[in-house]
This record gives sequence, structure tokens and C-alpha cells, in this order.
Amino acid sequence: MLNFDRRTFCVSSLSSLIAGSVAAREATDLSPNQVYVALRGNLNGDDGIYYYTGTYWGKPSGEIARPLFRVHGIGFNAVIMDKGRVKQKLIECGFWFHPDTDTLADDWINPMNGLQCKPRHYKSSQEVSFDENGLVERNKDWPSRVLSINGKIKVPIIIGDVIWSQENLITKINQGEPAENSDPLSYTGPVISLNSLATYKAFVSDLYKDFVPSTLHFQSLSPWYPWMRMGQRAGVCSFELIGIKLKNISEIPEDLYKVLRERRPGFIENPWL
Repeated sequence: MLNFDRRTFCVSSLSSLIAGSVAAREATDLSPNQVYVALRGNLNGDDGIYYYTGTYWGKPSGEIARPLFRVHGIGFNAVIMDKGRVKQKLIECGFWFHPDTDTLADDWINPMNGLQCKPRHYKSSQEVSFDENGLVERNKDWPSRVLSINGKIKVPIIIGDVIWSQENLITKINQGEPAENSDPLSYTGPVISLNSLATYKAFVSDLYKDFVPSTLHFQSLSPWYPWMRMGQRAGVCSFELIGIKLKNISEIPEDLYKVLRERRPGFIENPWL
């Protein structure tokens, strides 16, 4: 395995890795930030559209981890370069499915406490900028409850003709006190931390294409969702997702497309609204 530092990645020839590959040699003038943009979005400025699926795990402290849901979702990524910096916006919709029947989990009995719950299918967004060195930049417009966001675009890893780009984000959020008369089991504590770990994979020979075919592997570490009714019980949840970049919305799998039409009308046509 070869893990280049930034200087080596930008100036050394990849011909030692992929003998005789012109595309590999040309790729040396892409910075780590540019590689990230090419894989997550598109270097021509078009949105990157990712379909993803996988498992959501739960692990109370001292117990074994167990699969709680199947997850299916779609994300639109607007990722652009600006004088060496990266501006990234994400908007996504995801849906919880029962792992045994693969039907929508609108009602769910939490196997970790036996309580009836109402899972909330999500529409979420993220906006973050990275400096020329791939480090997250502080944004004065972040809500005051965001205590900190640390993260970086890591130096790509190349093995043979395959390249991986990684993005790590560690967020700390102040939740304050629970609302009066709220379900005490929906309150997970005054401060929570969210760890997001995304890895994008492509072929080196594809890096200069307007559309770079790429795949996603995503992991997370996070506290319980309030609707899981776990209160402040010690433990952790984790997404384990894989995904693929789509050329356009016509490639969204039919089953997910139908759910999006029913549950999030208009999202596919105008995701940023």
C-alpha cells in the first residue's frame, strides 16, 4: 500500500504504480482537493448524485451490536473548487426499512428496550468549506449550538490503478435542556458528537473525465436518535453504507424512486428547495 504525502502526490509520476499508463501520469497534477471534487461531485461543476444503501447498527454499552434498519437514500452533492478551496453542499433524503421484510419502517419496536417507536425518515443537509490544505474552515454562519466542526479531506491513497479519497468530519453540538413536558426518553443529553467518515473510490484513468464513475463507503458514529426512545443510556449507533454516483436521476433505483415520489414529492426535480 502506498500513501503519498501532499508534495509527493502532486509532483511524483504515477507511472511507477501503473506502468505505461498515460492517464496515470497526467493525474499527478490534480491536488488532493481536486481529486475529492472529481470523485464526490464533478470537476465541471455538475452536482454529484449518489444512491446509497446499507445497514444502521445500534450498540448499547456492554452489549453486542445489532442491525436495526436497512437504509436506502439519495444525496445531491454540489462540490466546487474556489482558488484551491473546496465548497461543499449536500442535500439528501433517506428512508428506514425493516431489515427482515425490507418494508418501510413507519412503526418500529426498538429491540434494545422493547418500546414502540415512530422512526422519522430524514431529509438532511450539510454545508462546509475546506481550505487549500483540506482542513475544515470555521463558518461564522453556523448556528450557535454548533460547538465545533473538525475535519479534513485526506491525501488520496493509490493502489495499482485505483484511487481513494477520504473526508472526515467530527461535529460537536449543544442540545440544551429538553423541552417542557417532552418525552424524557427522547432526550439524549446536553451535548452530542457526530462522526462522519466517507471514502470515495475511482479508477485513476477516469480522473479527467467530466463524469468520474465512483463509489462510496460511509461509516458514522453517533448517539441515539430521539425517536428511538433510548434516553441517555450509554451506547452508539453507526451507519454502514455503500453507494454509487449516478449520471442522472433516471438511474435512481425504481423502488427508491417510487418512495421518493410518495414521501418527498418534488425533491428529485428541485432538491435544493
